[in-house]
Parts: sequence; structure tokens; C-alpha cells
Amino acid sequence: MVCAAIIGAGALSAQSSIVNNPANKGYFGVRVSGDIACPGKVKSGSVSLDMFNVGGGVEAGVIYNAPIVANFYVEPGVKLFYNTYSVKKDIIDITDGYMDLNSISYHKFGVRVPVQLGYHFDFTDDVKVSVFTGPELEIGFLDRCHGKGDDYSEWVDAYGDEGSMNRVNVLWNIGAGVTYDQFYFGVTGAIGMCNMMDASNIKFHENRVSLSLGYNF
Repeated sequence: MVCAAIIGAGALSAQSSIVNNPANKGYFGVRVSGDIACPGKVKSGSVSLDMFNVGGGVEAGVIYNAPIVANFYVEPGVKLFYNTYSVKKDIIDITDGYMDLNSISYHKFGVRVPVQLGYHFDFTDDVKVSVFTGPELEIGFLDRCHGKGDDYSEWVDAYGDEGSMNRVNVLWNIGAGVTYDQFYFGVTGAIGMCNMMDASNIKFHENRVSLSLGYNF
């Protein structure tokens, strides 16, 4: 009877630690991600134009994971990013006779400040699975638009007077991650919430999928 009680108590304790680990503590981590840039359609009134190709990029930065209660946590971070995407060829063909372009691409560099609210399940001391969501502020430092043709090549600033893009975006992140020992792998989808076109009658949103690798200290 005593042995059975001890075994039962140990099993309940192990199950409880999956969702409420008393050993939780805050930690810093580094993250490096590969991004899949998913530009939305450009819309004006009832007209919707699939203008951009899927692109790619990278980001790198740091996070701090702070326990709240049970296995709930909040995780702010700061990350630098670079991504790029291009205009579709059939859209470029419309400009034939005007600039005779072969390609138009956007190259963007800036900073992201995510704040994630999440929950992790601690299956063993080394293996944790987390789910999270939260807002992310993105500020573009530089966005260069490159137009290229047979006899033409020019870089222009996509922000400000020369361009048509807004530099500030707010995205909503939804994702999941796996931690093994101190190593981390995660997948995040980011939904753009702000209009990135600097025009009141045109709407355009930038979305993203990120695959992340990291190390927790």
C-alpha cells in the first residue's frame, strides 16, 4: 500500500509538472529565422490585384522569456531583419513601352519588436512544447526598390517622397515551438494588420511565415 501511494504521488507530480512546472525561471535566448515573405493583394475599392511574388528574408535577435503563473509566460524580443519580394512579371509587362522593365524588387531592412504571450508543456526536463501569440511592431529603416531593364537599372527609396510604402507595420503572430535542452525550433505565422501603401485609396498588407532556430541561456 505504501509503495503504491508513493508511485501514485510520483505519477501525479510528473503530470502536474507538464502544465505547472515549479522549476520555471526566466532566461535570455538568441534567435535566427528564415522568413517567407507573403505579400497580400493590392486593393482599391472593388478592384483586387495579385501584384507581388512570394519572397524571402532573414532575421536575428534576442528574447527574454519571463514566467507569469503555472507554465504561462511573456516573451518580449528585439530582432533585426532583411527581406525582399518582387513584382510579378505579368504586372511588369503592363509597363512595356514606358520603362521596358524586366524586374522590380523591394529590399527591406529594419527592426522587429515582438511581445509573445505563451504556454509551454514540459514533457520531460529536456523537452518542452510551446504555443504562443501576440503583437509585433515592425519599423523599416530602409526599403529600396530596384527597377531593372535591358538598358536601365535604378534604385529608389520606397519610403518618403520617392516611394509609396509605409515604414511602420503591426503584425499579429501565432506560432509553436519545441525546446530540447537549451536548443529551440519554432514556426511562426505573422498577419499584417496595417496598410503598407502610402495612399488612402489603396490597401496592401505584408504577411510572413518564419522558421526559427535558437539557443536559450
